[in-house]
This record gives sequence, structure tokens and C-alpha cells, in this order.
Amino acid sequence: MRAVLFLWVVLLAAPAAWAQDEVPEATRPERLYLNSGVLMGSSRVVAMGGANVGIAEGVAGFTTNMAALAHRSPQLDRDWDVGVTLSWMDLPLSKAKGKDLDNDGFADDAPTTLQLLGAVLLQYRNFGMGFSLRNYQVGYCNTVHCDRNDLIRVSLLQTTLAGALALGRDDFILGFGIYSAQAVLSHKPEGDWRYGNTGIALDMLYRPQGRPYRLGVSVRPEVVGQWRRGVGQVPFIAGRQLYSAVVSPAVLSLGVSWRLGEGAERYNRLSPAARRQMLEGEHFAEVPPEDEGGLAGRWLISAQADFISPAENAVSIHSFTALTDPVKVGASGMLQPRVGVEHETWPGRLRTRLGVFVEPSPFEDHLPRPHLTGGFELFLFRYLEDWALTASFDASRRYSNFGISVGFWR
Repeated sequence: MRAVLFLWVVLLAAPAAWAQDEVPEATRPERLYLNSGVLMGSSRVVAMGGANVGIAEGVAGFTTNMAALAHRSPQLDRDWDVGVTLSWMDLPLSKAKGKDLDNDGFADDAPTTLQLLGAVLLQYRNFGMGFSLRNYQVGYCNTVHCDRNDLIRVSLLQTTLAGALALGRDDFILGFGIYSAQAVLSHKPEGDWRYGNTGIALDMLYRPQGRPYRLGVSVRPEVVGQWRRGVGQVPFIAGRQLYSAVVSPAVLSLGVSWRLGEGAERYNRLSPAARRQMLEGEHFAEVPPEDEGGLAGRWLISAQADFISPAENAVSIHSFTALTDPVKVGASGMLQPRVGVEHETWPGRLRTRLGVFVEPSPFEDHLPRPHLTGGFELFLFRYLEDWALTASFDASRRYSNFGISVGFWR
């Protein structure tokens, strides 16, 4: 009798034991935090410490203020214009392994990093539209031996499709668009695990005629991207359980820029194309007098403040490969100040830049990290357009970044 009872107990307990051995279908409840920290944009933007919202010029400025899409160059004498930029950041001038990428005070096990940015701009009269893509990829060690053929790669993708409209005498520009925040986790030969979602963005630029300053505003709402389960995928990668989503916090950026030096009042002058269009519309009384030309001040100073919103139940990207329990990040709001300076060192040929910004840490009780940035823009040659090469650096505690960009001289 006892043997029969024992057999029944074993049979009843077996399904529970088998269930414990089955692969769970649920993801972890936490969300991976997409920290914009040191991800700023093209080489010009990086060289000026990211303080570009109050400048918003050309395709290089589009990634931080969409109003740049309808901001016409003061030399533009045709109804249309085009702009393109391609930036390669994280050049292999310094070792990737040993960098503190998430500002938690410790070096990350990330032997490879890569940051690419591309953008294109099209303008017609007072309207502009454009597309940008930024890809930031980090390869984290999967084992203590850190075999480069066995890395877990995290790709953070940000894309923007936007338009902008210049109002009045081009003194107020409104930018609007759709941007997406995505993350792709990959491990060979298992494949890719994708997250993502989209949000609506709104930017503005005020550039009063005859004044040496500009004011800019950029608004990016919070984006939460759920895991997009592929056919036959389980919530595990390299034996590690996936998190439920990724979250990009909301960011409000306020910026101001001003020109100094002889001719600074021409900072916001109308382009010949805009002046001609106003004459065609018979608004003669509203058309400002012809500009005298020349340099609009050799010095350009820009300042910016980024207000980053809190994010609930978020952990750092590095938590995915860490051997310890994940630590919550981004629980409180953060402030990120930026200041940049640009100088027309050789007018028409060379611009030099210097900047600083303070990177707040999303980890509780961790100090902010100051960054020193700089670089230059060099005119190369004229072939259909005026081409230029831009270089930048970003140096801080346990972090460095070198980049180059190719685009048009404006």
C-alpha cells in the first residue's frame, strides 16, 4: 500500500518538475534604458559640445533641431537647395575596451564600439524635408574570456523623417516629424531580437532680423518599444533572459546662440533667394534693405540645456551581459548643460571649435561626468558643391571619442 501511495505522489509531482524545466515564455519586467548620454550627432555638433539647438544650420544641425531643414543659407540664390552629411564616430584611435559607456563609474566589457550618422536635406523655397539615421553599436563580452567571435552586440538605432516651414521673413521656423527609437540585440548564430517604437517630435527656431542671436527649442517625447517577437523566437539570447522593452526618455532642449565681432548683426540676414521671393510677392515694404555682405562676426557662441525626464522600471543596456543583478537607472529627472564656441579662423577655408558638456549619470548617487570637446571644419574643393571635411574629439573620464564627417561647406 505504501508503495502504491509513493508511486501516486511521484506521478502527481512529475508535471510540476517538468514545468520547472520548461523554457519560460515571459520576458523580464524591466526595460532597457536608451541613454542619449554621449550620442549627439555629426562631428560639428560633437565638437561644440552638442550645443546646436540654438544654431540649427544645414543638414548637420537637422539631427538636433528639425527647424534646420527650412533654414536657408544666407548665400542661397536659388529656389532649392540640397545637403548631405556622413559621420563616422568612434574611430579606432583609442581602445574601446575599458571605456565607461553608461557612466556608472566602471569600465564596460565592450571591446568594440561603432557610431555612424547619415542625413540628407532637401529645400524648396521656405519648406524643407529630410531624413536622418544614427546607429550606435556596442559589442559586449559574452564570457569571461571575451572571445571576439562570441559577442552580444547591441545596436541602438534612431531615425527621423521630418519637415519644416519658415514663416514671416524666415524669422520663425517650425519643424515637425516622426522619429523612432529601436534596439537590436544579436548573437551569432542565434540571430537578432528587435525592439522599437515611434514618436512625434516638434522643434522651433527664432532668428530675428538684424539681431546677433537665435533661440531654439526641441521636444522629444518618451518612446517605449516592446520586444517584437520573431517566428519561433524564445525570450532568451545566449542563455540570458530578455527584457520586456526598451525606453528612450523624453527630452526638452532649450538653446541660444549669438555672434560676436564685426558684422554680428548680419547673423540672421535673409538669403538672396528669400529676398527675391518676397519681391515677387509684392511685399516691398516688408523686404529689408540689401545686405552689405561680408563676414557675420568671427565668433559664434552657443549654450544649451537638456532636461531629461525620469523613466520607470529601467535598467542599463550593460545589465544584459552583467553577471550581477540589474540596477535601476533613470528613476529621477536629469539636467545636461552644454556650451560651444566656433571661430572663423580662416574665413571661407577653416573653422575651429571647442566645447564642454556635463553628462549626468542615470545611476543613483553617481556624480556627473564633464566632457571636453573640439574639432575643425576644413574646406576641401568645389565640384558641383563646396565640399568640406569635419573632425571632432570628445574626451572625458574613462571615455574618448574621435570622429570625422564629410559634407557641404556652408
